[in-house]
Amino acid sequence: MIYPVAVLGGGIAGAAAALRLAQGGVRPVWIAADRRGSFKPGEHLSAAAIPLLTTLGSASVLRSEVHRHAHSTYSAWGSDILIERNAIVQLEGPPIVLDRAAFEDTLSARAIASGAKRIVRDVMDVRITDGHWQLDTGDECIEAGFVFDATGRKAVIASKFSTRFQADKLCCQYALLTSPNEQEPRPVTLIEAEERGWWYMSVLADQRVILNFYSDTDLPSFDSSEYEKNARGTKAISTYLMDYGYDFCGHPRRITTNSSWIAPAIGAGWVAIGDASAAFDPLSSHGMTTALWSAIEAADAFVAQDLQRMQAYADAVAKGVQDYLIAKRTVYSRETRWKNSQFWARRQTNVAKFAETSA
Repeated sequence: MIYPVAVLGGGIAGAAAALRLAQGGVRPVWIAADRRGSFKPGEHLSAAAIPLLTTLGSASVLRSEVHRHAHSTYSAWGSDILIERNAIVQLEGPPIVLDRAAFEDTLSARAIASGAKRIVRDVMDVRITDGHWQLDTGDECIEAGFVFDATGRKAVIASKFSTRFQADKLCCQYALLTSPNEQEPRPVTLIEAEERGWWYMSVLADQRVILNFYSDTDLPSFDSSEYEKNARGTKAISTYLMDYGYDFCGHPRRITTNSSWIAPAIGAGWVAIGDASAAFDPLSSHGMTTALWSAIEAADAFVAQDLQRMQAYADAVAKGVQDYLIAKRTVYSRETRWKNSQFWARRQTNVAKFAETSA
Protein backbone atom coordinates (compact mmCIF):
# COMPACT_ATOMS: atom_id res chain seq x y z
CA MET A 1 0.00 0.00 0.00
CA ILE A 2 1.26 3.45 -0.93
CA TYR A 3 -0.10 6.22 1.29
CA PRO A 4 -0.78 9.55 -0.41
CA VAL A 5 1.06 11.44 2.34
CA ALA A 6 3.15 10.66 5.41
CA VAL A 7 3.87 12.94 8.35
CA LEU A 8 7.18 12.26 10.08
CA GLY A 9 7.72 13.37 13.66
CA GLY A 10 5.60 14.07 16.67
CA GLY A 11 5.39 17.35 18.50
CA ILE A 12 3.11 20.24 17.72
CA ALA A 13 3.95 20.54 14.02
CA GLY A 14 3.46 16.83 13.35
CA ALA A 15 0.20 16.60 15.29
CA ALA A 16 -1.19 19.77 13.70
CA ALA A 17 -0.28 18.63 10.18
CA ALA A 18 -1.80 15.18 10.69
CA LEU A 19 -4.95 16.78 12.08
CA ARG A 20 -5.26 19.36 9.30
CA LEU A 21 -4.66 16.82 6.54
CA ALA A 22 -7.31 14.52 8.01
CA GLN A 23 -9.74 17.44 8.28
CA GLY A 24 -9.12 18.09 4.58
CA GLY A 25 -10.14 14.57 3.65
CA VAL A 26 -6.62 13.17 3.21
CA ARG A 27 -5.89 10.34 5.61
CA PRO A 28 -2.18 10.59 6.40
CA VAL A 29 0.07 7.95 7.86
CA TRP A 30 1.72 9.62 10.84
CA ILE A 31 5.02 8.12 11.93
CA ALA A 32 6.27 9.30 15.32
CA ALA A 33 7.67 7.67 18.43
CA ASP A 34 5.59 7.70 21.61
CA ARG A 35 7.07 10.14 24.09
CA ARG A 36 4.00 10.68 26.23
CA GLY A 37 4.54 11.24 29.91
CA SER A 38 7.90 12.97 29.57
CA PHE A 39 8.27 16.64 30.41
CA LYS A 40 8.89 18.91 27.44
CA PRO A 41 10.27 22.43 27.93
CA GLY A 42 9.06 25.26 25.73
CA GLU A 43 5.73 26.15 27.29
CA HIS A 44 5.21 29.86 26.53
CA LEU A 45 2.50 30.00 23.84
CA SER A 46 1.83 33.38 22.22
CA ALA A 47 -1.78 34.55 22.05
CA ALA A 48 -1.21 34.79 18.29
CA ALA A 49 -1.58 30.99 18.27
CA ILE A 50 -5.23 31.09 19.35
CA PRO A 51 -6.63 31.87 15.85
CA LEU A 52 -4.52 29.00 14.49
CA LEU A 53 -5.95 26.60 17.06
CA THR A 54 -9.41 27.90 16.15
CA THR A 55 -8.68 27.00 12.51
CA LEU A 56 -7.87 23.48 13.73
CA GLY A 57 -11.09 23.41 15.76
CA SER A 58 -8.96 23.02 18.87
CA ALA A 59 -8.98 26.34 20.72
CA SER A 60 -10.87 24.65 23.56
CA VAL A 61 -7.71 22.73 24.55
CA LEU A 62 -6.40 25.92 26.16
CA ARG A 63 -9.29 25.96 28.64
CA SER A 64 -7.85 23.02 30.53
CA GLU A 65 -6.80 23.77 34.09
CA VAL A 66 -3.33 22.36 33.38
CA HIS A 67 -2.51 25.60 31.50
CA ARG A 68 -2.47 29.17 32.80
CA HIS A 69 -2.47 32.68 31.36
CA ALA A 70 0.85 34.51 31.63
CA HIS A 71 -0.27 37.95 32.77
CA SER A 72 3.11 39.18 34.03
CA THR A 73 6.57 38.76 32.56
CA TYR A 74 9.60 40.48 34.10
CA SER A 75 12.99 40.82 32.48
CA ALA A 76 16.40 42.06 33.61
CA TRP A 77 17.92 42.63 30.19
CA GLY A 78 20.36 45.45 29.62
CA SER A 79 20.34 46.36 33.33
CA ASP A 80 19.75 44.85 36.77
CA ILE A 81 16.35 46.52 36.95
CA LEU A 82 13.36 44.22 36.45
CA ILE A 83 10.98 45.60 33.86
CA GLU A 84 7.44 44.25 33.72
CA ARG A 85 5.52 43.48 30.58
CA ASN A 86 1.89 43.10 31.60
CA ALA A 87 -0.56 41.31 29.34
CA ILE A 88 -3.07 44.11 29.83
CA VAL A 89 -1.18 46.16 27.22
CA GLN A 90 -1.05 43.32 24.68
CA LEU A 91 -3.89 43.74 22.21
CA GLU A 92 -3.86 40.08 21.21
CA GLY A 93 -4.28 39.01 24.83
CA PRO A 94 -2.01 37.26 27.33
CA PRO A 95 0.31 34.40 26.39
CA ILE A 96 -0.41 30.96 27.84
CA VAL A 97 1.95 28.88 29.96
CA LEU A 98 1.25 25.35 28.78
CA ASP A 99 1.62 21.92 30.17
CA ARG A 100 3.41 21.13 26.91
CA ALA A 101 3.02 17.34 27.11
CA ALA A 102 -0.72 17.58 27.82
CA PHE A 103 -1.16 20.07 24.98
CA GLU A 104 0.59 17.81 22.47
CA ASP A 105 -1.25 14.72 23.72
CA THR A 106 -4.60 16.44 23.13
CA LEU A 107 -3.65 17.54 19.61
CA SER A 108 -2.41 14.01 18.87
CA ALA A 109 -5.65 12.44 20.07
CA ARG A 110 -7.65 14.79 17.86
CA ALA A 111 -5.52 13.97 14.83
CA ILE A 112 -6.07 10.23 15.34
CA ALA A 113 -9.80 10.71 15.98
CA SER A 114 -10.00 12.67 12.71
CA GLY A 115 -8.54 9.79 10.71
CA ALA A 116 -4.75 10.01 10.85
CA LYS A 117 -3.13 6.56 11.06
CA ARG A 118 -0.47 6.67 13.77
CA ILE A 119 2.55 4.39 13.62
CA VAL A 120 4.49 4.60 16.87
CA ARG A 121 8.03 4.39 15.54
CA ASP A 122 10.94 6.59 14.57
CA VAL A 123 12.01 6.65 10.93
CA MET A 124 15.48 5.13 10.65
CA ASP A 125 16.12 5.77 6.97
CA VAL A 126 14.49 7.48 3.99
CA ARG A 127 14.96 7.07 0.26
CA ILE A 128 13.06 7.59 -2.97
CA THR A 129 12.35 4.67 -5.29
CA ASP A 130 10.31 4.96 -8.49
CA GLY A 131 8.92 8.32 -7.38
CA HIS A 132 7.76 7.05 -3.98
CA TRP A 133 9.20 7.51 -0.53
CA GLN A 134 10.51 4.46 1.27
CA LEU A 135 10.32 5.14 5.01
CA ASP A 136 12.15 2.53 7.07
CA THR A 137 11.09 2.28 10.73
CA GLY A 138 13.24 -0.74 11.48
CA ASP A 139 10.18 -2.99 11.72
CA GLU A 140 8.65 -2.19 8.35
CA CYS A 141 9.08 -0.08 5.25
CA ILE A 142 6.24 2.35 4.60
CA GLU A 143 5.64 3.85 1.16
CA ALA A 144 4.21 7.32 0.59
CA GLY A 145 3.81 9.68 -2.33
CA PHE A 146 4.55 12.84 -0.34
CA VAL A 147 6.22 13.53 3.02
CA PHE A 148 5.83 16.22 5.67
CA ASP A 149 9.06 16.60 7.63
CA ALA A 150 8.11 17.53 11.21
CA THR A 151 11.17 15.97 12.84
CA GLY A 152 12.41 19.17 14.49
CA ARG A 153 15.99 20.38 14.23
CA LYS A 154 17.01 16.84 13.30
CA ALA A 155 15.10 17.37 10.03
CA VAL A 156 15.59 13.87 8.63
CA ILE A 157 14.21 14.78 5.19
CA ALA A 158 15.17 18.46 4.93
CA SER A 159 18.77 17.88 6.06
CA LYS A 160 19.23 15.17 3.45
CA PHE A 161 17.61 16.88 0.48
CA SER A 162 18.20 20.59 1.14
CA THR A 163 20.88 22.99 2.37
CA ARG A 164 20.58 23.78 6.09
CA PHE A 165 21.99 26.88 7.75
CA GLN A 166 22.85 27.46 11.41
CA ALA A 167 23.38 30.90 12.94
CA ASP A 168 24.53 29.99 16.46
CA LYS A 169 25.27 27.18 18.92
CA LEU A 170 22.64 28.01 21.51
CA CYS A 171 21.72 25.18 23.84
CA CYS A 172 19.52 24.91 26.93
CA GLN A 173 19.91 23.26 30.30
CA TYR A 174 16.59 22.91 32.09
CA ALA A 175 15.26 21.53 35.34
CA LEU A 176 12.04 21.42 37.31
CA LEU A 177 11.75 22.75 40.85
CA THR A 178 9.13 22.12 43.51
CA SER A 179 8.28 23.71 46.83
CA PRO A 180 6.87 22.11 50.00
CA ASN A 181 5.47 25.48 51.09
CA GLU A 182 1.69 25.85 51.21
CA GLN A 183 2.00 29.48 50.19
CA GLU A 184 0.73 29.86 46.62
CA PRO A 185 3.52 31.31 44.47
CA ARG A 186 2.96 34.39 42.38
CA PRO A 187 2.47 33.11 38.81
CA VAL A 188 5.17 35.01 36.95
CA THR A 189 7.74 34.54 34.22
CA LEU A 190 11.27 35.92 34.75
CA ILE A 191 14.04 36.46 32.20
CA GLU A 192 17.47 37.39 33.51
CA ALA A 193 20.63 38.01 31.50
CA GLU A 194 24.06 37.29 32.98
CA GLU A 195 27.63 37.23 31.73
CA ARG A 196 27.57 33.63 30.46
CA GLY A 197 24.12 33.65 28.86
CA TRP A 198 20.57 34.13 30.09
CA TRP A 199 18.01 32.50 32.37
CA TYR A 200 14.30 31.85 31.95
CA MET A 201 12.00 30.89 34.80
CA SER A 202 8.25 30.32 34.72
CA VAL A 203 5.67 29.05 37.18
CA LEU A 204 3.53 26.28 35.72
CA ALA A 205 -0.17 25.86 36.43
CA ASP A 206 0.59 23.06 38.93
CA GLN A 207 2.95 25.47 40.78
CA ARG A 208 6.13 23.72 39.75
CA VAL A 209 8.83 25.96 38.32
CA ILE A 210 10.69 25.39 35.07
CA LEU A 211 14.16 26.94 35.04
CA ASN A 212 16.21 27.17 31.83
CA PHE A 213 19.76 28.37 31.25
CA TYR A 214 20.78 29.34 27.72
CA SER A 215 24.38 29.51 26.54
CA ASP A 216 26.48 28.18 23.68
CA THR A 217 27.21 24.50 23.92
CA ASP A 218 30.92 24.96 23.15
CA LEU A 219 31.57 27.50 25.91
CA PRO A 220 33.12 26.50 29.28
CA SER A 221 30.16 27.97 31.16
CA PHE A 222 27.91 25.29 29.74
CA ASP A 223 28.70 22.70 32.41
CA SER A 224 25.76 20.78 33.86
CA SER A 225 27.64 20.13 37.12
CA GLU A 226 27.60 23.88 37.78
CA TYR A 227 23.95 24.42 36.83
CA GLU A 228 22.43 24.57 40.32
CA LYS A 229 25.29 26.68 41.68
CA ASN A 230 24.91 29.14 38.82
CA ALA A 231 21.15 29.29 39.33
CA ARG A 232 21.65 30.19 42.98
CA GLY A 233 23.98 32.97 41.83
CA THR A 234 21.32 34.82 39.87
CA LYS A 235 19.71 37.90 41.35
CA ALA A 236 15.99 38.17 40.65
CA ILE A 237 15.42 34.47 39.98
CA SER A 238 17.33 33.19 43.03
CA THR A 239 15.40 35.65 45.23
CA TYR A 240 12.09 34.33 43.90
CA LEU A 241 13.12 30.71 44.44
CA MET A 242 14.25 31.46 47.98
CA ASP A 243 11.11 33.41 48.86
CA TYR A 244 8.85 30.48 47.93
CA GLY A 245 11.14 27.68 49.09
CA TYR A 246 11.76 26.11 45.69
CA ASP A 247 14.33 23.35 45.36
CA PHE A 248 15.54 21.17 42.50
CA CYS A 249 13.78 17.83 42.03
CA GLY A 250 16.13 16.27 39.48
CA HIS A 251 19.27 16.70 37.46
CA PRO A 252 19.29 19.24 34.63
CA ARG A 253 18.73 18.03 31.11
CA ARG A 254 19.92 19.46 27.84
CA ILE A 255 18.28 20.28 24.52
CA THR A 256 19.48 22.05 21.39
CA THR A 257 17.92 25.47 20.79
CA ASN A 258 20.05 26.94 18.03
CA SER A 259 18.75 29.08 15.15
CA SER A 260 18.68 27.00 11.98
CA TRP A 261 16.69 26.81 8.76
CA ILE A 262 16.66 25.25 5.32
CA ALA A 263 17.07 26.93 1.95
CA PRO A 264 13.76 28.46 0.80
CA ALA A 265 12.79 25.88 -1.78
CA ILE A 266 10.05 23.33 -2.32
CA GLY A 267 11.42 19.82 -2.39
CA ALA A 268 10.39 17.13 -4.83
CA GLY A 269 7.62 15.32 -3.00
CA TRP A 270 8.29 16.78 0.46
CA VAL A 271 7.86 19.86 2.60
CA ALA A 272 9.40 20.84 5.94
CA ILE A 273 7.30 22.30 8.75
CA GLY A 274 7.96 23.48 12.29
CA ASP A 275 11.58 23.42 13.47
CA ALA A 276 12.57 21.24 10.52
CA SER A 277 11.84 24.24 8.32
CA ALA A 278 12.99 27.08 10.59
CA ALA A 279 13.99 26.82 14.26
CA PHE A 280 14.27 30.04 16.24
CA ASP A 281 15.88 31.22 19.48
CA PRO A 282 13.44 30.58 22.39
CA LEU A 283 13.73 34.29 23.22
CA SER A 284 11.39 34.92 20.29
CA SER A 285 8.56 32.96 22.00
CA HIS A 286 7.14 32.05 18.59
CA GLY A 287 8.34 28.48 18.09
CA MET A 288 5.02 26.80 18.85
CA THR A 289 3.03 29.43 16.95
CA THR A 290 5.25 28.95 13.91
CA ALA A 291 4.82 25.17 14.21
CA LEU A 292 1.03 25.52 14.09
CA TRP A 293 1.07 28.06 11.27
CA SER A 294 3.49 26.08 9.09
CA ALA A 295 1.54 22.84 9.57
CA ILE A 296 -1.76 24.47 8.58
CA GLU A 297 -0.36 26.35 5.58
CA ALA A 298 1.52 23.37 4.16
CA ALA A 299 -1.35 20.95 4.80
CA ASP A 300 -3.91 23.22 3.13
CA ALA A 301 -1.64 23.64 0.11
CA PHE A 302 -1.23 19.87 -0.17
CA VAL A 303 -4.96 19.18 0.16
CA ALA A 304 -5.66 21.73 -2.58
CA GLN A 305 -2.82 20.29 -4.69
CA ASP A 306 -1.80 23.88 -5.29
CA LEU A 307 1.90 24.20 -6.16
CA GLN A 308 1.74 27.99 -6.19
CA ARG A 309 0.30 27.99 -2.69
CA MET A 310 3.02 25.60 -1.55
CA GLN A 311 5.66 27.90 -3.04
CA ALA A 312 4.01 30.88 -1.33
CA TYR A 313 4.38 28.98 1.95
CA ALA A 314 8.10 28.42 1.31
CA ASP A 315 8.55 32.09 0.42
CA ALA A 316 6.76 33.15 3.61
CA VAL A 317 9.08 30.95 5.69
CA ALA A 318 12.11 32.50 3.97
CA LYS A 319 10.86 36.01 4.68
CA GLY A 320 10.14 35.03 8.27
CA VAL A 321 13.74 33.90 8.67
CA GLN A 322 15.01 37.23 7.31
CA ASP A 323 12.80 39.20 9.71
CA TYR A 324 13.76 36.97 12.62
CA LEU A 325 17.51 37.40 12.10
CA ILE A 326 17.14 41.18 12.15
CA ALA A 327 14.95 41.09 15.26
CA LYS A 328 17.30 38.63 16.99
CA ARG A 329 20.30 40.89 16.56
CA THR A 330 18.29 43.92 17.71
CA VAL A 331 17.17 42.23 20.93
CA TYR A 332 20.60 40.84 21.83
CA SER A 333 22.29 44.18 21.07
CA ARG A 334 20.34 45.74 23.96
CA GLU A 335 22.50 43.81 26.42
CA THR A 336 25.87 45.60 26.58
CA ARG A 337 27.06 45.00 30.16
CA TRP A 338 29.61 42.28 29.42
CA LYS A 339 31.96 43.48 26.71
CA ASN A 340 34.44 40.65 27.29
CA SER A 341 31.89 37.84 27.33
CA GLN A 342 32.28 35.48 24.39
CA PHE A 343 28.58 34.62 24.50
CA TRP A 344 27.45 38.24 24.17
CA ALA A 345 30.22 39.18 21.74
CA ARG A 346 28.93 36.54 19.36
CA ARG A 347 25.47 38.09 19.53
CA GLN A 348 26.80 41.51 18.58
CA THR A 349 28.16 40.28 15.25
CA ASN A 350 26.25 41.10 12.13
CA VAL A 351 23.87 38.31 11.16
CA ALA A 352 23.39 39.77 7.69
CA LYS A 353 25.76 37.17 6.23
CA PHE A 354 23.32 34.42 7.25
CA ALA A 355 20.40 36.33 5.79
CA GLU A 356 22.22 36.88 2.51
CA THR A 357 23.35 33.24 2.30
CA SER A 358 19.88 31.84 2.88
CA ALA A 359 18.07 34.28 0.57
